[in-house]
Amino acid sequence: MSKTLDSLDDFRFEAGVTPFSSFWIPCVTCVLYFTLTRVFKLLVSNRKPLRSPSLLFFYNGCLSFFSFILFIALGAVIFEKSKLYTPHELVCGSATHQDGRLQFIYWLNYLFKYVELLDTFLLVARKKPVTFLHEYHHAATLVLCWIQQREYSTVQWVPILLNLGVHVIMYYYFAMTALKREIWWKRYLTTIQIIQFIIDLFVCSYAYGVFILNGFDFDKCYGTELGAISGIVILFSYLALFVRFYVNTYKKKQVLEKKES
Repeated sequence: MSKTLDSLDDFRFEAGVTPFSSFWIPCVTCVLYFTLTRVFKLLVSNRKPLRSPSLLFFYNGCLSFFSFILFIALGAVIFEKSKLYTPHELVCGSATHQDGRLQFIYWLNYLFKYVELLDTFLLVARKKPVTFLHEYHHAATLVLCWIQQREYSTVQWVPILLNLGVHVIMYYYFAMTALKREIWWKRYLTTIQIIQFIIDLFVCSYAYGVFILNGFDFDKCYGTELGAISGIVILFSYLALFVRFYVNTYKKKQVLEKKES
């Protein structure tokens, strides 16, 4: 797979040059996202809920499939590099980030975050509740992907790879539930997401720690302080919100079930 991406070796994400790379695009998109979801709620308030299993299956199936393609592509490039670089160099070395194939995959992953905003509108159309966690996660991830590319964060491949892997499973789950299939492992999906954020935070904190201990030297761990801080803060907020969701959804349910029994 990595060899098929060799023609992209010269690709570079350039702020203000690469499509969708300008500062105002993710910012305006987020404002429109929060505004239009509320307008859409008003527009459909007197309409019947959307019932289109085939549409939901197609949408979620496509996102699962394309997440899988990007996961395999990114994994293949990192596997190739793991034979040339140490784990430290993989998360801190400038040579890792300067690979055009990786930057192209990062950019495609970033573009998919715009498509994934449709999740919310489909929920609204189906008259399903839209939680703060749902809206915040979609908007923050869009901004986070843009920042990490702009700030040259070498370590970004770790959260991107894990996120793509989780999305393969998550959108497959949504595709199956659209067909009314019983999925017994929903609870474990949330657990996997929490583990994902713990790993992300550990690796990103390591990279930022190297950056600090070496006197904020850009060359010791490639990436800027803005990229490091924004990444760690947003990932920590995800972890806190998903743990809270897990406790409220599963732990409290277990307590109630025990009391009833």
